[in-house]
Amino acid sequence: MLLFDPWVSVDGVGQYGMFAWMLGATVLTRASMTLYHVPHLALGAEMSEDYDERTRIVAIRNFFGAIGYVLVYALGFGYFFAPTEAFPNGQENAAAYPPYAITLGVIMTVTIFISAWGTRSRIPYLPQVTSDEARVRVADVFLETFEAMKNPSFRWLMFGFILIIVAVGIAGSIGLYMFTYFWELSPYQILAVLLLLPLGSMIGYVIAGRLFVWLEKRNAMIAGGVVWMVFHALPVMLFLAGWTPPNGSWALVGLLAAMLTGAGACVAQVLVGLGTGMADIADENELATGRRQEGVYFGASSFANKCSAAMGTFIAGVLLEAIGWPAGAASVGEIPQQTLLQLALWAGPFTSLVALPGVLCLRGYRLNRERVRDIQAELRESATA
Repeated sequence: MLLFDPWVSVDGVGQYGMFAWMLGATVLTRASMTLYHVPHLALGAEMSEDYDERTRIVAIRNFFGAIGYVLVYALGFGYFFAPTEAFPNGQENAAAYPPYAITLGVIMTVTIFISAWGTRSRIPYLPQVTSDEARVRVADVFLETFEAMKNPSFRWLMFGFILIIVAVGIAGSIGLYMFTYFWELSPYQILAVLLLLPLGSMIGYVIAGRLFVWLEKRNAMIAGGVVWMVFHALPVMLFLAGWTPPNGSWALVGLLAAMLTGAGACVAQVLVGLGTGMADIADENELATGRRQEGVYFGASSFANKCSAAMGTFIAGVLLEAIGWPAGAASVGEIPQQTLLQLALWAGPFTSLVALPGVLCLRGYRLNRERVRDIQAELRESATA
C-alpha cells in the first residue's frame, strides 16, 4: 500500500520527496519479502534428503510461483486496468492501483499463512538448533557468506547462474523494443507473445523432475542453458537468412511465441537446478563444517538473482545508448535501419553468447547422485556416533 497508494503527493513534497518515498517504500517492500522468501527457500532444502525428491519440491514450488505471475497479470490487465471510456489505457487510471495493491496483499498474506500451516507437520523432522550455539552477530553474516564461497560447487554454480540470468535480463529488457520496432508487432500481438513466457516456464517445471533424473542435475542445467541460447538467437538468425514470416503477421507471432515458450522451459531448468543444487551443497557444507547453513546459501542465491537481473537491465540500457537509439521514437520509420539491425544482433545472437561463459561455469558443479548419497551416509554416521 505504501508503494501503490502513497500518503504524499508530488504537489505536497515535490519530485525529490516523491522519489524518496518511492525508494523507501520499495526497499521496505523488498526487505520484508526477503524475511519470508529466504526461509521459504531454505525450508524446501530441509523437507527432504532424497536427491530426486528435492528436485520435485523445487519444481512444484516454482510452478506455483509461475501461476502467481499469471494471476498478477490476469487481475491487473483483465480487471483492475481494463480499458474504459474514461481510460482507454487502463494503466493510466490512478484510482485502480490502491484496490489492486490491497487485493494482491491479501492474496499474498493468505498464501503465506496457508503455506506455513500446511508445512507445520514437518517441524519435528527439521534440523534442530542446539542450545550451545552462539548468537549470530551482524559480522557473522558476512563471514559465513565468505566461507560459503570456499565451496567449489557453490562458487561455480553461482557464477554460472549469475551470467545466465544477466543474459536473460538483457533479453527481457530489450525484448519490448524488438517486438515493437524490429518485428513490428501490435500491442495485442506483443501481449499474446509475452503471456507465453510463464507458460513455457510452467512446462519446464513439469518436465524438470524427469529430466533431472535422466541427465543428472549438472547436465540438465547445462542442457537448459545451451538450448535457451539456441531458442533466443534463432528468430534473429532466421530473419537474417530470410526465413521468417512478414513483420507484424500472426505467423510471425506464432514463431516468436514458440521460441519464447521453449526459452522459458529451458530457463526453468537452470532455476530448478539452482534450488535443488543448493540443498545438496548445504549437506556438503554440513559435512565439512558441522553447521547447517541453508539460509546463507539461499540468501546468497536470492541476492545474486536480483542483482544479476538488475545488471542485465542496466547493460541493456547501455547497449541502447551505444547503438544510438533515438530518444522518444514513436514509430519504426523514425529509427534508422542500421540501428534496428544492431538492436537485433545485440538482442539475439550476442545476448545468447553472454550466457555461454555461465554454461561453462556450470561444469564446475561436481555433486551428483552418488556423491550426495555418500555425504548423507557420513552425516548419519556422525549423528549416531
